[in-house]
Amino acid sequence: MFVPRRDYTASLEGYRIIFPCVSVGNVPQLAVDLIINTLRLSCAGYLRHPGLLPLVGNDAFDHLKSPGHLHLSTEVYCSHELKLAVVQMRVPLAKGYQKVFVEDLLTWVRDVKASDLVVLTSSDAVERRDSQLLGRPLRFMVNQLSLPLYEHFANDLKWSSLEPRTSAVEPAASLGVCHELIVCGREGEAQVKVLRDEELFLPSAGIARRLHLSSSQWNVKMVTLIAFCSQGDNIADSIGMASYLNEWLHLQGPQGWACPKSWGLMYGGPSPDNLF
Repeated sequence: MFVPRRDYTASLEGYRIIFPCVSVGNVPQLAVDLIINTLRLSCAGYLRHPGLLPLVGNDAFDHLKSPGHLHLSTEVYCSHELKLAVVQMRVPLAKGYQKVFVEDLLTWVRDVKASDLVVLTSSDAVERRDSQLLGRPLRFMVNQLSLPLYEHFANDLKWSSLEPRTSAVEPAASLGVCHELIVCGREGEAQVKVLRDEELFLPSAGIARRLHLSSSQWNVKMVTLIAFCSQGDNIADSIGMASYLNEWLHLQGPQGWACPKSWGLMYGGPSPDNLF
């Protein structure tokens, strides 16, 4: 699945892999753009899979050594110093390939002996429950293999875990009910919420739900970060998601996030004067 560049020979063993789902507003892709451009990550190769639609584009980042570098649909960028591999996935999956792509992705993460997988995704803001309208529009999930991180996220970082929900339409009386399975926790500690399969409601979040439900079966430690957003100008949402991740991984330098030059073309040029 992973095709390295000719000049890339390092192993990804022990690396943390960040993967953005193609989801509403493309917030994960924009957040990954910020991470790659700010950390000046080098391209290690690309992912090849029959479910990935073809795409080629021009320079996206500011730090590439060779002008005219072409980008493909799904590339992998690395930092050996941080032991970090960041996937940039720019295309949706072809119809009917979600299941096999998820299985192949988790197999790759497992086989390279990565330390864990961090999935970034976004979910449709119009589907939020009343309790999700308050506070930060960000949530997290951990799978069974990453449960030790739950207390750190909930207690130390003060993050909110994704609330359980069974469908798009729920009786009003059930909206305030939180069904929890208490896995561990002493007095004063976080109580771990493990969502049942039918309680994991992530509209417009791409393959995030399938990845979360399958990751433990593939023996992959996984954390999912979720941003509630809508279609439109999602630059602020992407900075919020990157900053959310930074609270945990401490990736950002003192200079802040560096927006890539390609963002200047995101909405085209100004309107022609003769239009009015």
